[in-house]
Amino acid sequence: AKQPKHHPTKKNNSTMTVLKNAVRTASRAGSKRAMMSTESTGPRMHKAKDAWKEIQATRPPEGHPHLVFHPPYNKATVAFGVLSVLTLGYGSMYSGMRHQQYKAGYWK
Repeated sequence: AKQPKHHPTKKNNSTMTVLKNAVRTASRAGSKRAMMSTESTGPRMHKAKDAWKEIQATRPPEGHPHLVFHPPYNKATVAFGVLSVLTLGYGSMYSGMRHQQYKAGYWK
């Protein structure tokens, strides 16, 4: 009686079985750990509502000037920023397109 040659998928199947078992075991351990921690301590609660008076005390009074995104703006700075964004955006896209056109041989 001749022994059949070892089929390569048998090894692959056994490897996959080992991996499946390892993943299943790890996921079960993680879920048990999660359940154990919530049973003993209860769900985690948001703590800001308990400290709201302390948080409110650190805020500036109402009506204070807050000029971060409010005019007056320096027109030269705004113009430079807008033109820089447009130029860099268009320039980077054009450079990428130009590179691809030369690379593919459409432009010579």
